[in-house]
Amino acid sequence: MEKKALLVIDIQEDYTGAMAKPPFPYKDSERLIATVNKIIEMAARKNLIIVYIQQEFDGFFGRMISKVFGHGTAVKGNPGTEFDKRVKIASDHCFAKPMPDAFSNPNFESFIKENHINELYLVGLDAEGCVYFTAKGALKRGFKVSIIQDGIVLLAEKKWNSLLKKYKKNGITLLLSKEFDEKIF
Repeated sequence: MEKKALLVIDIQEDYTGAMAKPPFPYKDSERLIATVNKIIEMAARKNLIIVYIQQEFDGFFGRMISKVFGHGTAVKGNPGTEFDKRVKIASDHCFAKPMPDAFSNPNFESFIKENHINELYLVGLDAEGCVYFTAKGALKRGFKVSIIQDGIVLLAEKKWNSLLKKYKKNGITLLLSKEFDEKIF
């Protein structure tokens, strides 16, 4: 039997929480977390598998990537890698990823296959980074992918419209949380 899953991506203390350092936290963190929590509740009510993905940079190369591209955030072992305390945790399906695409963790990919998941709904951050690369990784593997538009944020807000066009061009479905609630049955 084919199944659907909600992926909650990178809503971590370093990016949205009290310990976030500039350029974080995201300007819209409060709204994002409130919306994502509602989406998590909808998904739980409808028995979707809920998976939490967190960025964890490790080793010399990972730490360099974090320093150059992530402002020193999400280094494995640091408290900032933990999920933002305000996010509802509705399952113990949690996977760390070393790169922007969640499929860079082979355990995550195995979990998806073992659970016969064929359709993914994505929320989290960053809309231009990890959400986008995970969506592309999923599409490349033949999954149906939807991004819940009011459940994502973008640090480079000026790029919002062009990014949404890019999603559509790549075959990613865009939904609002209300549409997600109506669509899932």
